[in-house]
Amino acid sequence: MARHVVPTRWKSGMIEIGPRIFAYVQASGIDPRGDTGVANSGLIVGAEAAVAVDALMVPSMTRRLVAAIKKTTRKPVARLINTHHHLDHTGGNRFFRAATIVASAKCREALAPGFPPVSMLRRFMPRFAAEFPKLKVVLPTVTFESRMVLHDGDREIQLWHPGFAAHTVGDSVAYLPKERILFAGDIAFHYVTPLAFQGHVGNWIKAADRLMRYDADVIVPGHGPVGTKQDLKRMRDYLALVQREAKVRFDAGMPASAAAGDIKLGVYASWSDAERILPNVMRCYQEFRDELDQPMDLPRMLQGMERLRGARLDHACV
Repeated sequence: MARHVVPTRWKSGMIEIGPRIFAYVQASGIDPRGDTGVANSGLIVGAEAAVAVDALMVPSMTRRLVAAIKKTTRKPVARLINTHHHLDHTGGNRFFRAATIVASAKCREALAPGFPPVSMLRRFMPRFAAEFPKLKVVLPTVTFESRMVLHDGDREIQLWHPGFAAHTVGDSVAYLPKERILFAGDIAFHYVTPLAFQGHVGNWIKAADRLMRYDADVIVPGHGPVGTKQDLKRMRDYLALVQREAKVRFDAGMPASAAAGDIKLGVYASWSDAERILPNVMRCYQEFRDELDQPMDLPRMLQGMERLRGARLDHACV
């Protein structure tokens, strides 16, 4: 088995990963408080027009994305795919005014109530505090239940929703079978700790297993560097580790906060945003109690993550 080497930097910008197919990867690892909100996008250039995959979060991000698209192609972006409702993938929808926005029906349903309160966003991602009041929700106008195929000449873009909540209720992926490229959205995190505060860890593992069966040589994750199935499997194994170790501590009566601090992450402790172990364990506990219909205690989650992050930074400085 190949050694699990964790990169601290990776290639960013507009990266050609296939003929007229690009991953747009934002720079990582520039803030010791974490990379929350720093997502990836994609661009698929067709004969007459282009398709974008996700619109990023705050205006400064999306403006850079749009500028990179214009440098890459003169074709207009006719369609924008939202892989799920989280604002780091949909906050920039309004900058694609001429595009038809496509998403799963569950994604539109989850996005419709709007983004979280600005006060909460500022606490969760203080680095972008000044831009959060500028956000405006723009909903997808074309939705699908489980599958949809977009055609552009002889190119197919196959959209798939797993039929259950994984990272979110509305996750979808975009697969190009001829080119063997998969835009996995947030079903895939590469070397960035996955975040399940609105997800179902058990189902997320199942969704990752399903993606492993795709005939894909290149996987563009929602967060982290462009990679392969090997990188996706490492994230899947992280989720399995957290679920397994959380269950042991749940059965022993240990509170979720104590369990999060007790679980030994091994190499995963060096992944970006390792403090997400807390919401991931909290979500597992809700899963074990069959309480996933109840919202997570976000203030308690944020406080706990701040404590874990502070402890991690203090340890790094020793």
